Amino acid sequence: MARSFGPAALALAAAALLPGCGDGEHLYRVSGTITFDGKPTPKGLIFFDPAPGTPGTQGFANIEDGRFDTAAVGKGRGIRGGNYVIRISGFDGIERPEAPFGQALFPEHELTRELPPQDQTFDHDVKRKR
Repeated sequence: MARSFGPAALALAAAALLPGCGDGEHLYRVSGTITFDGKPTPKGLIFFDPAPGTPGTQGFANIEDGRFDTAAVGKGRGIRGGNYVIRISGFDGIERPEAPFGQALFPEHELTRELPPQDQTFDHDVKRKR
């Protein structure tokens, strides 16, 4: 006689197969604003790369109209906390076949920060090179 499983059991089994699930890694949300010379960055990407000695995987988020959120479904991944190299790319948002985010507003901007293991806000203004 075949045994059937209920929807809850099937959902639990499916969740166990997803990457990153069940490995005990708790990720924290980072959200905030990225501006360029005080104006919202139309489109971009922000990456949180663990510095040497900081465990975990890369966090990331898309920047849209100056705002980002690592908790955005399909557009972000949180962090564990620790020392991070933060890389920011900003674009004008005018789509072109060769550049879906548009033209770069600035070369990739990089900074290092200690980010605590908690949900947090990170705001940063990229200054124009003069």
